[in-house]
Amino acid sequence: MGEVRVLYLNPFSQEISGPDESLLTVLGELVARGVKPQVVLPAPGPQVERYRRLGARVHFVPMSILKRRLAPTELALFPAHLAASTRAIAKLARSERIDLVHTNMEVVLEGALATRLTRIPHVLHYRGNVLDRPRPVFDVLTRFWVGTSEQVFCISEGTAAIFRKRGLAATVAVLYNAVDLGRYASAGRSARVRRDLGAQNGELLVGNAGRLHPRKDLETFLRAAALVAARAGQARFVLVGGAEVAEERAYEARLRLLARELGIEARVAFAGARRDMPEVMASLDVLVLSSRFEGFGRVVAEGMAAAVPVVATAEGGPGELIEHGVQGLLAAPGNDQEFANHIERLVRDPGLRQAMGQAGRKRASLFLPSRAADTLFTSYCRLIGLDQTSPGISSGGS
Repeated sequence: MGEVRVLYLNPFSQEISGPDESLLTVLGELVARGVKPQVVLPAPGPQVERYRRLGARVHFVPMSILKRRLAPTELALFPAHLAASTRAIAKLARSERIDLVHTNMEVVLEGALATRLTRIPHVLHYRGNVLDRPRPVFDVLTRFWVGTSEQVFCISEGTAAIFRKRGLAATVAVLYNAVDLGRYASAGRSARVRRDLGAQNGELLVGNAGRLHPRKDLETFLRAAALVAARAGQARFVLVGGAEVAEERAYEARLRLLARELGIEARVAFAGARRDMPEVMASLDVLVLSSRFEGFGRVVAEGMAAAVPVVATAEGGPGELIEHGVQGLLAAPGNDQEFANHIERLVRDPGLRQAMGQAGRKRASLFLPSRAADTLFTSYCRLIGLDQTSPGISSGGS
């Protein structure tokens, strides 16, 4: 056998999707090693052509997405929808002679159930945050996830601890998300991009990037911005990210209202979703991530790759990726005064910004796509009993 046929299940079909971005970043390296990828999405969306350009076949199967809060109607219909989509994915796996299913986020259960029907290995990628509540629900879910997966990859030590503290570590390994380091390292500071993001000549640009979601606690970012704006007149602020579902659109409206109430409406830009994130990162002077709960913090890794100093929440993944005072500064979740003090310190000290940015770029080697691909491919081969020295199997990327 000269190839590994892997079916990837991804829960979203939207413009801003961390699971998509992480998978797309490593997929080319996996193809070079002998993976023949097929991807299941719930519906057509903006990422489809990117998958196809990497050589993946794309299928569409509506999936049942686990949420912390399900409306009564959603809860009542969940079992029937889950059974139907599981059957569809099992049928697809059989017809395409799939060797292994890789579920690209834990909110999708169909991959685990379909592999029990088809008797093929299942890999689960736990990409959630470190909030494992309600605790009784996570006690059940963690046992389900490890019981239906031959391998569980977690995106940080913090997320792996969700399993370990329940005595479920046997098949759990930590695998940091991959970042295209070359693209971020080569992206140049752009006057055009800075204008798009609201900064003029001589102004410093402080940005937050990601979905406009309540979990990102962007109120803390805006309150910190107001404190900094009162003390550092040359600073501008930008929120880079889209609002694609009703909850996010309502949240964006609340954030715009808060910016007006804080008197910083003219100093804050809402830039929407962008595809040129390497150029965006390179054009920031300081990156801020104020999430209350964060499993990894992909934008932190991207900022580090772009040599941008980071102010981030001292929680979950960001507190693990950043050494306080080396690649950036860490603040207590929800503490707008501490965030403001750290941002102001960087705004006022260009030498510190440069030193922390360069230290971040050096540490970003942790996110090398070839490193992630090596780990994944070795796991795939072990689970399906394939000798990596077989003809047609490559042990290194392009």
